[in-house]
Amino acid sequence: MSSYMADISQLNPTASTKQSPNSSSTKKPGSSELDMDDFLQLIVAQFQNQDPENAASTTDMMNMMVQMTVIQAITHVTDVSTMLYSSSLVGKEVTIGQFDKTGKLQEIVGTVTATGTYSGEPVVFVDGVSYKLSSIMAVGRLPEEPKPEEPKPEEPKAEEPKTEETQTTPLATT
Repeated sequence: MSSYMADISQLNPTASTKQSPNSSSTKKPGSSELDMDDFLQLIVAQFQNQDPENAASTTDMMNMMVQMTVIQAITHVTDVSTMLYSSSLVGKEVTIGQFDKTGKLQEIVGTVTATGTYSGEPVVFVDGVSYKLSSIMAVGRLPEEPKPEEPKPEEPKAEEPKTEETQTTPLATT
């Protein structure tokens, strides 16, 4: 089983960057992510290079394929959910957070006019400018930060006027 790993490097290097007609991923050349095509190539390489006396279990191979299919399905559902969420923001006011050149957080408030993806990342268009969906800080405006109150100077307490009841008289000693 360890010998097939050495043979993977001999696979056609351009085959992993080609997309099948049914593939919907946008894989970049040199990417470290594996898609279903890469996974199937690994399984084929394993079958081609296995020891006939110690053949790989087809049950294990089927389990791996099912797991890969489940991961793809979960990824697809997540992508669809993200796009549905971003499309629900169209027409709503949002607060975008972006750091300026000095590193200070700037809050940009505007209305979402469109959504989409850019390089596989979901984006929203706020007043015609593209921002990552993850840069939304709030739907609506963030409340103003309360300004720290300056401590009030202590006012001197007025002395209570002494009344007959509160006046003290020295005790007589006998």
